[in-house]
Amino acid sequence: MSLQANWGLTPLFAVLLLAGCASSENIAPQSSLLNNQQLKLAQPKVSSLAISPQWWRSLNDPQLDHLMTMTLQNSPSLRQAAARVREAQSVAGEASAANGPYLDLNASTKHERVSKNTIPSFLTSYPEAPIYDNSNTLGLNLSYEFDWWGKYRNQVNAAKAQVDSARAEQAQAALTLTSSVASTYYQLQAKEAIQKVLQQEVDDNQHLADLRKAQYQAGVYSVDVPQQTQAQADSVQQQIIESQSQIDQLKHQLAALAGLGPDGLNTLRTVPLPAAEAIAPKGDLTIDLLGKRPDIAAQRALVESYSQRIAAAKKEFYPSLSISAFGGFNTTDFGGTHPTLLKAASKAWNISPAISLPIFHAGALRAKLGEESALYDQSVESYNQTILSAIQQTADAITIAKSSLAQLQQASSAVKSIEDVYRVADARYKAGIIGRDELLTGQTALLQQQQAQLNASSNLLQARISLIHALGGGYQAPVTERN
Repeated sequence: MSLQANWGLTPLFAVLLLAGCASSENIAPQSSLLNNQQLKLAQPKVSSLAISPQWWRSLNDPQLDHLMTMTLQNSPSLRQAAARVREAQSVAGEASAANGPYLDLNASTKHERVSKNTIPSFLTSYPEAPIYDNSNTLGLNLSYEFDWWGKYRNQVNAAKAQVDSARAEQAQAALTLTSSVASTYYQLQAKEAIQKVLQQEVDDNQHLADLRKAQYQAGVYSVDVPQQTQAQADSVQQQIIESQSQIDQLKHQLAALAGLGPDGLNTLRTVPLPAAEAIAPKGDLTIDLLGKRPDIAAQRALVESYSQRIAAAKKEFYPSLSISAFGGFNTTDFGGTHPTLLKAASKAWNISPAISLPIFHAGALRAKLGEESALYDQSVESYNQTILSAIQQTADAITIAKSSLAQLQQASSAVKSIEDVYRVADARYKAGIIGRDELLTGQTALLQQQQAQLNASSNLLQARISLIHALGGGYQAPVTERN
C-alpha cells in the first residue's frame, strides 16, 4: 500500500477510534480510599514501631522458639496460603504470556472424496470414477496482537497485584498463627504458675482447718469455725481441678497449632513468665501503621489489581491490531498429480495483518466495564473497613496494654506490702507472740495476692502480644515493580 493510501485511511481510523472510545462513557467507580485527614492519624516523628518479624525471639525462650518453628513448618493454613501464592503467580504468568507472540508447528493431512454436486457446470463433467482430493500441510503459524493501548500491560499489572495480595495474606496467616501460639503458650505457663500457688494455698488452708478442728475439740471455737475453714480449703481444691482442666485444654490447643496430636506436648516444661518489659512495642497511632499490617497491604494490593482491570476493560473499546503468518509447505493432490510435500514447489507462506474495532457487542463490553468498576468499589470499601478495624484494634490494644501495666504495678505493690506484713507476722510467731493459725492466715492472704499478681502479669503479656498482632508483627510490604 502506498504512503498516499496510508494517509487517506488516517481520518477513517480516527473516526473509528473516537466512536469506539465514546461507548465507555458514564461507567466509572463510585468509591474512594480513606485519606489521612479523614482518619486523623498523626504523622510519625521518627520511624515508629520497630518490631522484628520474629518478635518472639526477644523473649529468650528456646522452648517457644521450637514451637514456633514447628508451627510454621506444619500448619495446614500456612501451606494453603502458600498454595494460593503459587496459584496467583501462575495466573500472572498466564497474563504475561497472553500478549506474547505465539508460534506453533502444525502438520495436517486430509483425504477427501469430491462431491459430484460441487463440480462447476462449466468444467468437465464428473467422471464415472469418484474423484479424491489429498491435501498435506507442514509449517509454522505465527500470531501476535500489538498492545498499542497497554491493555495486556494492565492485565499483567493486575495479576502481579493479586500475587502481592496473596503474599500479604500469607504473611497475615503467619502473624495470626504465631500470635496465637505465643498467646496460648503463655496462658498455659501462667496457669501452671497459678496452679502451684493454689496448691500452696490448699495446703495452708488444710493445715489451718486441722488446727481449727483441734481448737474446736479443745473448746476454743464453736463448730462453725473449723467447718468454714474446711469449706475454704475445699473451694480452693475445686479451683485446682478446674485449673487443671484448663491447662489440659491449652496443651491440646497448642499442640493443634503446632500440627501435633492432643498428647504431643505432654513433655512441655514450665517456665517463668517473662518480665513486663520483654515485649513492649511503642504503640503510636501514626499513618505508617497503614503499611505495617499485612491484611491492609493485601487489601491495598486488591484495590490496585481492580484498578488495573478497569483500565484493561476500558481498552477493550479501542481498536486492536494483530498479525498472523504462515510459512511452510502445502500440497493438494487433485486428479492424481501426487505432488511431493517437501519440495521447493510446495513452499508456501502468507502474512495477514488485521485491525478490529468493536462497534456493537450487545452491551457486553459496557457490562464488563461495569462489572470491573463494581468490583473495584467493593475492594475499596473492603480496604476502608480494614483500615478502620485496624485502627480500632490498635487503639484498643494500646489502651488494654496501658491498663494491664497499671494493674500489674498495683498488684506488685500490694504483694510487697503483704510480704512486709507477713514477715512481721512470721517474726511474731517465732517469738511466740501469735499462734500458728494467725501465721497461716497471713500466708494465705499473701498467696492470694501473689495469684492476683500472676494474673495481672499474664494479662499484660497477652495485651502486648495482641498489640504486636495489631501493629502487624514487624511486617514490611515488599516493593513490586509495575510495567
